[in-house]
Order: sequence, then structure tokens, then C-alpha cells
Amino acid sequence: MDSNQTVLVSLIIDNHPIRLRVAQKDEAQVLKAAELLNNRIEGFKRFGTSNPLDRLSWASLDLAGEVLRQTPPLTPKTDNDEDSLKVLEEIETLLSHI
Repeated sequence: MDSNQTVLVSLIIDNHPIRLRVAQKDEAQVLKAAELLNNRIEGFKRFGTSNPLDRLSWASLDLAGEVLRQTPPLTPKTDNDEDSLKVLEEIETLLSHI
């Protein structure tokens, strides 16, 4: 399989249809992420807002907080290029698991 091959994915987030093109290797992860987001949004429906943007914002903030709680704090680094590169690699690793 070509690592650059993409697929068109159709999702529904809080009853809103979304189509996006993703790397074929990431398709299952994107579908699982959409399911997770919809489950989180469903939990916020009890707050009584009819505004889907409110629910999406709350769910996104809740998920971002969860990611931060599971992420070990980064130690302060000096300003040299090697330390900056290590920090960027750590961030890339963390983002690849979202």
C-alpha cells in the first residue's frame, strides 16, 4: 500500500455530516475518534443547550483536558537547537496518539 494513499471518509458529528480525506492508514483511527467525540458530545446534551457548537466546544475541551492529564509534563529546555528538536519530537509523538 502506498503510504500517501488517501480515502474519503464520511462522518456524522452531533448529527452534522462531515466528509474529509484522510490517509488510508489512519481511516480506522479517524472513525474511532469520531465515535469518541460523539459519545462525549452525548454526555453534554444533558446540560440542556440546543446549540451544537456549545456541545462540540465542551466535548473538545473535555477531551483536550483528558489528553493533558495523561501527558507527562515536559521539563524546561534550554534554547539550543538539539533541545528544541527533542521537544518537537515529543510533541509529535503525543499528537500521533490523539
